[in-house]
Amino acid sequence: MPGKDGGYLTLKIRLLNGRLFNRYLAMDQRALYKAEQGKILSALWERQPQTATDLARVTGLATSSLSLMLKRLEEQGLITSLASASDKRKRYYETTSLGLGQQEVGQSVSQKLSDVFYRGFTEEEITAVEGYLQRILNNLESEEKKY
Repeated sequence: MPGKDGGYLTLKIRLLNGRLFNRYLAMDQRALYKAEQGKILSALWERQPQTATDLARVTGLATSSLSLMLKRLEEQGLITSLASASDKRKRYYETTSLGLGQQEVGQSVSQKLSDVFYRGFTEEEITAVEGYLQRILNNLESEEKKY
């Protein structure tokens, strides 16, 4: 029976992937944000506006870390926030034109990392790996819904 080290391997992959992303982003002189902030920007590039609660769920960032990063991103002019018309305690966040312009940087760094990630893989192998990962993700999401 196999050792079933998938969880451990996934953790190591996530760690190394994050480190390389940080390095590649730091080497790109166009980048106006840090990798952790990129999680927020990426979520907003996918869908906006979003609340801090939405962003915490999508990015996996703790509320305290997220609040500081949102404030910093606003100070940098990469995002803006608006109070909800129906609930003044709730704020909606969206990218500014400057923040939207950083999407190209994020895509470039992601492509560079993807090239490393799949180095030596055939298209069929990439499809198979991503299929397996999607199945694992589905299993985990299904289990999480129980709690």
